[in-house]
Amino acid sequence: MNLNFKDILKKRGSAGPKDVVALEIGADLAQGIPVVRLDIAKKQTRLLAAGFVKFDDRLPTTPEEAAKSDVYWSLPKQFQASKAAIAVTSPFAILRQTSDVGEADKSSAKMRKVSAVTDRQHPPLIATMPDFMAAWIAARFPQGRRPTTRSIQTSMSAAINCFCSGPVPQSSDNPAIVVFCFKSYSAIAAFFENRLILYREHPIGYQNIRYAICREMRIDSEMAETLLNDPVVDLSAALTPVLTPLFRQVDISADYVSRRKNCEINHFHIYGISSGIKYWSNMFVKVVGKPLNHLHPFGGILCNRKKLSLPESFDKDAPLFTSAIGAARALLEDL
Repeated sequence: MNLNFKDILKKRGSAGPKDVVALEIGADLAQGIPVVRLDIAKKQTRLLAAGFVKFDDRLPTTPEEAAKSDVYWSLPKQFQASKAAIAVTSPFAILRQTSDVGEADKSSAKMRKVSAVTDRQHPPLIATMPDFMAAWIAARFPQGRRPTTRSIQTSMSAAINCFCSGPVPQSSDNPAIVVFCFKSYSAIAAFFENRLILYREHPIGYQNIRYAICREMRIDSEMAETLLNDPVVDLSAALTPVLTPLFRQVDISADYVSRRKNCEINHFHIYGISSGIKYWSNMFVKVVGKPLNHLHPFGGILCNRKKLSLPESFDKDAPLFTSAIGAARALLEDL
């Protein structure tokens, strides 16, 4: 692929075993920090471990905070690969499609910036992160211990790489649109000939879905999660006003790409949904008129569950590993 997000904010490592660990920090998930360990054997990417860890991953927001912090991270033994890839979720770790970095340039902090060209018809994608934040993250794993930080990238660029390195682009170059659903926002990415040509964000995430149900039915978040997977209860009244604007943006993006590239988009995918998939799928058909394919972030990865120690909630929480998987595969491909 001509656009490969594995190079975004990456520190290249020296040659060594193709065994890496990756984690997404700053996501503020109730389960903890998503961590995966992957390796490559006989040209096959394999899952060695996956789970959630608990440690203080609060990111500094100023150079002064970064200088004062003496917090270090230690991973359980099953995650102690030689090299680490870190995906960063933060308002300061930004991915945009623009000819400049806009508001990011107004900050007094020195920024790390990496751009990736899409094609001649569209502006490049630009990833930015404060230099003090990237340096602080890289130093969280002490020298002389496993792992050593070798790759740092935004969570969104890592998620995109989860798709780019997955089975769909490997088997087809059909025009496609992928929706990446996070806690408080979603991203819409359009691909043409396996090149990312359009990127947009929308302020609706899976947390907004739960909040809408809580308001409509006057229940707590835990009960809302339960009802999302209940085939008897109909939540359409609560979810339609929330999901429709997002899906309209998907439809607008598809129309734009179709006109610019003189093609028809029939392939729509989504990452990040752990519950209520039927509502997303049914409403997508109503708004866009096409089916929505739910992708598993571990697609294309060999997973021998008999030899793995996985959390009990692994099947339900698997969508939360999207950015960690993308970060790990990006680093693996570069070793």
